[in-house]
Amino acid sequence: MIYAGLEILFYGLAAAASAVGLSATLVAVRSGRPRTNAIAFLSGFVLGTAIACGLGLAVGQTTSDRLESHATVKAVITLLFGLVLIAVGVRARHAPTPPDDRGSRTTAIFGGLHNVGPAATFSMAGLLGFGGPKRLLLTLLAMAAATEAQLRDIVDLSLVVVYLVVSSLLVLVPVGVVVLAGDRADAAFARGQAWMAEHALVLRVWLASGIGAALVLDGLLRLLI
Repeated sequence: MIYAGLEILFYGLAAAASAVGLSATLVAVRSGRPRTNAIAFLSGFVLGTAIACGLGLAVGQTTSDRLESHATVKAVITLLFGLVLIAVGVRARHAPTPPDDRGSRTTAIFGGLHNVGPAATFSMAGLLGFGGPKRLLLTLLAMAAATEAQLRDIVDLSLVVVYLVVSSLLVLVPVGVVVLAGDRADAAFARGQAWMAEHALVLRVWLASGIGAALVLDGLLRLLI
């Protein structure tokens, strides 16, 4: 149980460490209706993550029931995932700075979040919460760890809640600030947005490389021990 909790804590922190997720949150809380859109964004993000967790629990239960080498499969997936993230980090470090792509998925989401109402904000946040490949795979690995605990249903539920909260921290904190402080926090959020834009490439390199290295080490230890 303790090891599973630490494992899920790591996966949650890795999933939360997303420059795209934080940038999208800052756009939402600086929209025309900051409090309403912030709450809608948080609700959609958590719901999307919860759906991904449900999918992960179903996949984890199925594989643990049908595969005798479930632990080995998870170790191999963890190792390969880590290697892919390291490769992404290396490629981002050496790639030339891309031009501003107005048609890119990220740009479209950010532009939409700044101008739309709560319903559309909720929907966009739900997609971000469910995740792209990195966040979704981290969620699946976390739910596999929760399935492996297999003590009591309440234990599994508590581990899922831990993942939901930790993986949503970079959304929870800005939303909490804007709900409490309102427009007074706008200047700080504007500085945060500018800093994120300026350091986007560095963040992408270090987050991908650091998380990838930790996953590679975890996968190797699982295979060797």
